[in-house]
Parts: sequence; structure tokens; C-alpha cells
Amino acid sequence: MWDSIIITNNEISNTDIKKIISGEKSAIIIKKYYEKRNCKKIIEKINSTKIQNDSKKFNHIGPFLMNYTTTKEKYFQNAKKANMIFKKIFLNVDNPINKIKLIISKIYPNYEILEIKENKMSYASCTIRRHEKGKKVPLHKDNVTYEGVEYNVSKIDNQISCILHLQETEKGGNLLIYNKKWEKKFEEFREIEFGYNSILTKNIEVNTVEAKIGDLVIINPNYLHEITKIQGNTDRITLGMFFGIQNKSKKIFSWA
Repeated sequence: MWDSIIITNNEISNTDIKKIISGEKSAIIIKKYYEKRNCKKIIEKINSTKIQNDSKKFNHIGPFLMNYTTTKEKYFQNAKKANMIFKKIFLNVDNPINKIKLIISKIYPNYEILEIKENKMSYASCTIRRHEKGKKVPLHKDNVTYEGVEYNVSKIDNQISCILHLQETEKGGNLLIYNKKWEKKFEEFREIEFGYNSILTKNIEVNTVEAKIGDLVIINPNYLHEITKIQGNTDRITLGMFFGIQNKSKKIFSWA
């Protein structure tokens, strides 16, 4: 059955993540993984600090590697700036990046989570995204082995995506995950700006994950997914990061 694995006690196993990677299940949802008071502190810090978005097009703090597939140097310049901002935002709260890494280390106890660099430059530690009323995210996939071949993080066996919900919407802004893994032939359905034509998911089984504050959602981002339109006046704010797994070397890399 294409549905989520719900975790309420942080007891997550390697078997759970294997079900996500293989496509047996759509997502792992760790309920209330991050404390609500810390979520609110981070939002307050973001709202009270003059922070420049990564681009005019996207309301993001921190670069998203897939937007820099042909501008590698610019990505690392922006990642350096963003990582300094994140240190300020996460001051005096339980660092959410470290907390997410902790749960990944529990899933992969025999693996080493490394800070991968290129030419002594660090990757962005995460991306914070704010989606406002009326906004949605089109159908897409995230596959660094295909779209990020110029980067060292592309040399992996599996990729997982972690999304921490810092603020939930009044209505809408749900994650829809389709039981359809991306294939290269789907590129003929790619839209001009971003994403894919919805014809790819016609009559395809879908699981809906609601945006609930403090929940950590883990998915295989190679399965087609989208975010529904935000309704109401409360923005959808999430922290996202990827993990790349190398099975032979037993190493895990993180980036955004």
C-alpha cells in the first residue's frame, strides 16, 4: 500500500528507510520531531532579521543546488553566505540540522556522515523555503545523479530528502507523493520553467502528507511529488536538506 510510515517515538529503523528507497512506502513521518517552541523561535528570528532571499524568483534562504547546475562557482559563494546566516538563525535553539543528522545516523549506525567539500568550499547545510498564499510547487523530482553531475555529491547510490515543517498553513500546502519513479524518458514532459506536465501522474496512486509544525518528513525525492496551493494567510515554511548514501564506502553526505 502506497502510504506513509508514521513514527511517534523517534524509533526509526534501517528497514523503514529501505521501504522508502525501494518505493514500498511513500514517506516516513516522524511526528513532533522538532519542538514547536523552537520552530516559533526560528520563524521569529527570520521575520525580525533582514535576510536577502537566494534569488528574486524563489523565496528561499540558502541556495538550492538544482538551481545552480551550470553555475557551480555561484552556488558555493551563496552557500557560504547562507551557512553564516543559518548559524545566526539557529543560535539559542536546538540546531535542526544537527537534529536531522542525528536521526539519519540512527538509521545508518554503521555509516559515517561527512561534511563534503569541493575545492575547500562547503555545500549549503539546508534551504529554508517560504511559500505564501496562492503559491504551489509544480510536479517535480530531485535527482542529483542526473541534474548535478558536475558536483561531487552526485556520486552516490541513493538520495533521500528530509523536510522539517517550521510553520504550517491554515489550509493547503500539502505534499503529494506519487507512486511513480522518475525515468529519463519523462524529460519530454518537462515544463519550460520548472517541473513536469501533470499528465505523468494521471491515474497514479498518490499519498498526501499534511504540513504539520515540528514534523520531519523523509522521502525518496526521485518519486514525482508536488506541493498543493497554499490557502489562508499563514505561509508554509520548511527546512529542507538532502542526504546522499554511498553503500560501498559506508559514507553519507548532506547538502541542499
